[in-house]
Amino acid sequence: MASVAEGYVVACAVSDLPARGKKTVKINGVSVLVVACESGYYAIENRCPQTGRPIAHGKVLNCKLTSPHTGARYDLTTGKFVGGGQSPLQSHWLTVFPLSVVDDKVYIHLS
Repeated sequence: MASVAEGYVVACAVSDLPARGKKTVKINGVSVLVVACESGYYAIENRCPQTGRPIAHGKVLNCKLTSPHTGARYDLTTGKFVGGGQSPLQSHWLTVFPLSVVDDKVYIHLS
């Protein structure tokens, strides 16, 4: 069995994630959205940077998440704003958490 770095906690099993899908989990009171896309798995705070509302119902395409509230698009690998939205604020980024997959489990570090 491989080891997991200190500070990481189990979010879910890889088998809980649909292929190219997402799952919302609660870790230490924080709502986290785990996303499976073409290039791997990503974990972000389930919160739109512009509105503060949950972002879990946003569409994912090419590892970019579109906010269901504003239409703004964010890169899941970095959290960076990449365009769109009605009143885009380029200073608003998604909070991306470090993620590790070990033995079919997704581990997240709430840094």
